[in-house]
Amino acid sequence: MTKPSATAKQTEEAYESRENWPPYTYRDYPDIKAETYESFMKFLDTENTSGRLMELQPWVSVCDSRCAFCYFPTTASSKVQIGPYLELLKKELGMYAKTKYVKTSYFDEIVLGGGTPSVLGAEQIIDLIDYCKANFNTSKEYFIKVTGSSKTLALPKIKKLAEYGVYQMDMGAQTFDDKLRKAMCLPDSAKDVEEAIKYARKLGLVVCADIMYNLPGQTMESWETTLQKAIELDAEVDCYSLHVDPGTNLEKMIKNGQSPPQGDAEYEKQMFMKAHEMLTKAGYTAVGHDRYSRVEWHMRENCLNGWPWGGILTTGAGCFMGYLQKFSYSNLEDINAYMETVKSGKLPISRLSESTMDDMMRRTMSRLYLRLPVSKKEFKEKFNTTPEKVFPKQIEKLKAEGLLETDENEVRLTKKGELWKGNIAWEFAPQAKA
Repeated sequence: MTKPSATAKQTEEAYESRENWPPYTYRDYPDIKAETYESFMKFLDTENTSGRLMELQPWVSVCDSRCAFCYFPTTASSKVQIGPYLELLKKELGMYAKTKYVKTSYFDEIVLGGGTPSVLGAEQIIDLIDYCKANFNTSKEYFIKVTGSSKTLALPKIKKLAEYGVYQMDMGAQTFDDKLRKAMCLPDSAKDVEEAIKYARKLGLVVCADIMYNLPGQTMESWETTLQKAIELDAEVDCYSLHVDPGTNLEKMIKNGQSPPQGDAEYEKQMFMKAHEMLTKAGYTAVGHDRYSRVEWHMRENCLNGWPWGGILTTGAGCFMGYLQKFSYSNLEDINAYMETVKSGKLPISRLSESTMDDMMRRTMSRLYLRLPVSKKEFKEKFNTTPEKVFPKQIEKLKAEGLLETDENEVRLTKKGELWKGNIAWEFAPQAKA
């Protein structure tokens, strides 16, 4: 049984540890200012000429229980009046739908996120998606995704959603080790998760299972078993390294000695490499942030491939993935404050960033973190210059270390760079991490 421990640092390693988060995420957005909000509203009054398809995300940031590691701004379902919340969520969606920008936009994905939106009844989920379909332009080929857990996705509910036309279930599996599930306060058993995934696949749904590595006390053997189970269940995989955020129950448990610590940086890296090896050997392709998929649609999702010029229109209390070209935003986390703000007729944004041209060039280079190439032609069209002219030192350094390669068309990761994609993205940040 392998235990978390330091191992000898390989001389060919480019960095001491892997960065799992890139720059320009919701963690970096400033608090909203009146002038930025005004600028955003003016932007929404313009036509969308980007030519990019977008993703629509209504969030139901409600859960029936809280996992030990969870840092998401969620509210217990017992403390929320779901009906009034859904009506105000529709009102927020409607405020965006009436803008010129959104009226001239097309969406190829409707993603019900959260939280655990599967706490809703099937009829409530269908009603919310129907509202989105009636008020937003969808492309000829569009897909509906619903996030959930096996505890709140009873088999009859899965069947109703499949019959309605839901394409994909995003399932928070995390681990198939019941000992770890109990330690992380996960609400269901590994068998429950397995049964839900099997049933959804039997109905023809794509299932994307979230699984996590470097959980406290997680052995390499346990991690390999979870990976193998996901492969056997014919699920696509979102493969995340656990980050213990300040203020979470898990952080308190580790400090109080109620939980063992995580493995060190080297152990975490070995777990990533094991996942990459097993999943690619099983026929999966590494896509986007942390996904491994065999679904052709995942390779061409516009919300991913359009970065940073496309858009994710995110709504609901606590949502934090919103971006519309140079604007990035997150909403009020407190569900009551969210509801009161929407009632007043104002967009419930709490953090809002307006990127400068310099920011947009740097964000374009963060496509590398998404395992996407940077097109020199598009860079020239957008900025009237080339990546090499703007970032000569960074590109030369990364090429010399074997992490990037370039040709006349693009800048892209090498096979070695795949391991360090987060670190590579930080090389192009205003203040690169050491």
